[in-house]
Amino acid sequence: MTPQASDQTPKKAPTTAAVCGLCCDACSIFIGSQEDPKRLEMFAARMGWTLEEAYCDGCRSDRRTPYCQACDLYECAEGRGYAFCSECEEYPCADLRAFQEERPHRKELYGDLARIGEIGPEAWLVEVKERYTCPSCSTLNSAYDLKCRKCGHEPGSSYVAVYRDAIVEALARR
Repeated sequence: MTPQASDQTPKKAPTTAAVCGLCCDACSIFIGSQEDPKRLEMFAARMGWTLEEAYCDGCRSDRRTPYCQACDLYECAEGRGYAFCSECEEYPCADLRAFQEERPHRKELYGDLARIGEIGPEAWLVEVKERYTCPSCSTLNSAYDLKCRKCGHEPGSSYVAVYRDAIVEALARR
């Protein structure tokens, strides 16, 4: 995907509402960066990053992982002046489709992008966080937390309840 030059300034959106429709608040690296240093250390070691490189404050922040800094979807949306991929005339492009199909935490991107368009990104963030919240203790978990990271409730969230098999398969490939 090649960003086209745009005279538009990218629209403002919450820092943790990613251009692709992901909720950064439910990312394992984001959770590690904000409240679980041991989790962040594990990811940094697995990825071969320094701990400082691993810190991430969300898609639209200045402090992002090397993976997020190199995100073609972010660069494309920013270059075209879009807050979200769904605003583009090429939506859904081949790159977004490939991205969506690559990992289980991306299964609901299209629905999330549609919902952002319906209710706005701030209200969507409130809504989507519920999908990743433990039904027992209200802890926000990642899509890969099969059990709640605080109380151990299984499943860790309603998202995990729906996509458990795909998540287990993805975790086994690590």
